[in-house]
Amino acid sequence: MQLKNTRREMKSIDLLPLINVVFLLILFVLIAGRPSTNHPSGLEVARSTVQSEHEGAALSIWLKQDDGFYLSDIKPVTLSEVSDLVVEKGIAAQGLPLELIADRRATAKQLLAFRRAMAAAGVGEIRLKTELKSDATP
Repeated sequence: MQLKNTRREMKSIDLLPLINVVFLLILFVLIAGRPSTNHPSGLEVARSTVQSEHEGAALSIWLKQDDGFYLSDIKPVTLSEVSDLVVEKGIAAQGLPLELIADRRATAKQLLAFRRAMAAAGVGEIRLKTELKSDATP
């Protein structure tokens, strides 16, 4: 009796192209990604001693040292324009929070005016973005 010589060929998977693609994707994310938030240049935020988790907000408004409100670095906006934008986007109707990034050199008068204007627009929560003050930081 003669037995058949059955040899199975082992198929191999070439992983090198897959590794190359994954490596390129990692490089792309590292180079193109923005690990920081949208802070304008020259803004010194207030410091806090308690760290909390960052949660994204529906809209970020900057209060700069010149007591002007900004949605970008380009031009200041008035509180009525911010209120109109809140109503237009339906932020208050959806119960979404706003994020205020205030310069620590800005006046409290503008901060209170912002709070009143947003309360009138129906915003229930305003998050003030701060920098964590470590023990070594003055």
